[in-house]
Amino acid sequence: MAPVVRTGADFDEESFQAWYGPVAGLEPQQVADLFNGSGLRWAIVGGRAARVGARQARHHEDTDVEVPAAQLDLLRRHLESWHLWQVDDGALRPLLPDDDLRPGVHQLWLRRDSGSPWALDLLLVPGDGEEWVYRRDESLRLPWSRVHHEVDGVTYARPEIALLFKAKNDRPKDRADLAVARLTEDGRTWLIERLQAEGRHEWAELAATETRWRDLRL
Repeated sequence: MAPVVRTGADFDEESFQAWYGPVAGLEPQQVADLFNGSGLRWAIVGGRAARVGARQARHHEDTDVEVPAAQLDLLRRHLESWHLWQVDDGALRPLLPDDDLRPGVHQLWLRRDSGSPWALDLLLVPGDGEEWVYRRDESLRLPWSRVHHEVDGVTYARPEIALLFKAKNDRPKDRADLAVARLTEDGRTWLIERLQAEGRHEWAELAATETRWRDLRL
């Protein structure tokens, strides 16, 4: 039986690292160096994606990357020299070379070995890999080119996509990301419509505040 440890979802950052080891997310260019030429579809998501092009930066504890679940075998081959762990209902389980992914798992953590920091949080996008599928509502399917863009040689989710996920978490850092995100007018309109459809009206109002967007366009 594979070892299982609880992820300590309620731990603060210091307590988490004391139990499970340090987190040192790869920088965006390091992610590109890791995945370019692999044949994988990949993109940085989360706070790093939300703030692409923003005038204000912030510290990021980790780095989130999404890849199609349909490319899991290719991902495992490409990262065979790394250790992958499954995030399974609040527990961590090593994804050993002969293991199958446990049902319902859509998140993997990556590090070199037990003496190395956690480097990436890998999110598996549902579907056949030909389209990007929104996990919270799989009827929302978009071309990968609509969801992602390349900035300085690194592929990111577009800010409106990253912010849609952040609206559910609604932590202070998520609102801070919303406040400084640089969105196109089309991206802003799309985000507002999606937030309203999901009943996140306060976030929709924040996203629609004209003074905010006027300031950001300066």
